[in-house]
Amino acid sequence: MKKIIKKISAVLVALASVASLTACSSKASDLKVIKAETFGKPSPFIYTVDKAEDALYTTSEGVYLSGYDIAVLVELFKTKALEGYTLDLVVSSNAIVDAQQGVVDFGVNNFSYNVDRAASFYFSYPYTKAKYAILTPKGKELSSFEAVAASGLPVETSAGNNVANALERWNAANPDKQIKIEYTSSDITAQLQHIAEGTYVGIGDTPVWQAYREAYPEIFAKLTENILSDEEALLITEHSTSHLLFGKTGPNAKEYQKLLSEGIYELYQNGTLERLAKQYTGLDIVPSASDFIYLN
Repeated sequence: MKKIIKKISAVLVALASVASLTACSSKASDLKVIKAETFGKPSPFIYTVDKAEDALYTTSEGVYLSGYDIAVLVELFKTKALEGYTLDLVVSSNAIVDAQQGVVDFGVNNFSYNVDRAASFYFSYPYTKAKYAILTPKGKELSSFEAVAASGLPVETSAGNNVANALERWNAANPDKQIKIEYTSSDITAQLQHIAEGTYVGIGDTPVWQAYREAYPEIFAKLTENILSDEEALLITEHSTSHLLFGKTGPNAKEYQKLLSEGIYELYQNGTLERLAKQYTGLDIVPSASDFIYLN
């Protein structure tokens, strides 16, 4: 009799386990998928790692991702605002185009606001507030666009990024104070070496510089970092904040703009943004309370 009872108990336990797994599987399948794309760089915002155990997120194609932006996304989909939703993030060189055309629900890549983007995208609440700096050879102090123009040193930068666009605007508005621009496809390490050699000036985001400072201390020993004032930084980006971008042609653009913004604000209120910023950048890049508005 005892053997029969034991067998019945074992069967019941097995059935309960199957039911539990079925319920979990059903619950997972009920989650609504929100699709996103990223370029996958630069560090410390987004970067790839070699091992799954070091990744914060693994794409369906097996790309291991980490960084501040990825950490924010992972925590975002744990908030009350995103209950019932799951993230499907992929790495693509078409990230901003696919987001604009509604191929995916949003793009994430430390994207800042500008008027041209606002014509095509809705912006989430910010999750980063940028600080910019001018990198110069050791001992050379340049803390404004006007000073860079007067130095005669060219700025090496990638075409189409925020800095390049800002320099082009400056040159259009200041014909007598032109800044020399040299567009390049070389990586940031090579650009830093050129600055250290005294042939160029660099302008960029301080968290990016910080990541390279930790990786290449010998190069940064030859450099001076000149932090831009908030007023000067406005020459680069109007709001100095970073956002998720929702293409206006996307079927759920306005809904997801509101949904993910609520989640971001939840992370701001409970201190998660501050914790992640310190962990992944070592800098205070958390937006101020007054920054949590819809820009469009």
